[in-house]
Amino acid sequence: MSSSRRRPTRTFVSLTGPAGNIGDALIRRETLNWARGTSDELVAYVGEAPDVWLRQLGVPTGTIVLRTKRSVPRWLWLLTTAPGRPVLVLEAGEVPLDRGNGLRELVFLAETVIVRLKRGVVVRPPRGIRAASNPALWLHAVAARLSQVATWRDEKSAALAGSKHVVPDIGFAAGVRPGYPWAERDELIISLRGARPMPSPAWIEAVRSFAAAQGLRIRTVVQVREDEERSRELADALGGEFEAWGDTDAVAQERALRDRYDRARIVISDRMHVLVLAALSGAVPVELVPAPTGKITAAFAVIGLHDITYDSSHADVAALTQVLTDQLGRRDEVVAAVAVAADKIAHVESRMRESIRRARR
Repeated sequence: MSSSRRRPTRTFVSLTGPAGNIGDALIRRETLNWARGTSDELVAYVGEAPDVWLRQLGVPTGTIVLRTKRSVPRWLWLLTTAPGRPVLVLEAGEVPLDRGNGLRELVFLAETVIVRLKRGVVVRPPRGIRAASNPALWLHAVAARLSQVATWRDEKSAALAGSKHVVPDIGFAAGVRPGYPWAERDELIISLRGARPMPSPAWIEAVRSFAAAQGLRIRTVVQVREDEERSRELADALGGEFEAWGDTDAVAQERALRDRYDRARIVISDRMHVLVLAALSGAVPVELVPAPTGKITAAFAVIGLHDITYDSSHADVAALTQVLTDQLGRRDEVVAAVAVAADKIAHVESRMRESIRRARR
């Protein structure tokens, strides 16, 4: 064998997540898209995920798929013995850094050091930090600084990591859709977390009144399986149509949801990626719940969409109805913002690929 023959390259990508959460699948799929084509071989760690998760993400044939924590030693071995200049792509999304996550972050730091010592590239797609505490936060920040590409989906997370590299959530790369013409959109769609209390009677009355005034049909949908019963309860309370997840597999469910958002004028949710997909379909996203967490506000602020969140805790029917009416007039602003967000994410990905090419010259 000629000594000048190019050695194969290898990319490692982390793609864990529950198959019952379309939002998690969305951002892991876009993470996988960043990893595609960066090496000759692809190694994916998917944790406890079932086979349908691989189909949801579109994991390519020929990928070395590692499952369960028992495969972590093999993952580390493949990383350690990889040919020079490997690529490590960590999954996008929310990163919990509360107590108990220090050991996990130490492992990620070790992986980062291994890749850098092998003159490879470490990529951290847009992430948000939750429940920060030391030593997990300190370890995470050190690993991020050692990574050639480390991005954050909100200002607070970037500040916690000692960074200023804030970019739109990777979910905005999922594709802008034209959807139905505005005049033909006839639905108000709702998808709320099942773990929260039911909305107040004032909220119910305001949504019903607003939908009637605008000539919109109310439909509740399920983007996260654990929210299914809440969507059923909301449909009953609002006199709307309930669309169950039921026995539909996750791939078909995501397709059906995106079709639904295509014909919605307005989508109400406290699930961030419900609102991301809604906005990509040209619907107006609104977070209208008691005591919102701030996560959605922060992520949408990055793309220039402010004031889409409203705390409904003490609002009366008139105030809530006015919020929805005001939001409905922001459709052009939403369409413009998500188009710019998609372009920004594409630019970050392009720079990431250029970093890998430079490392391998």
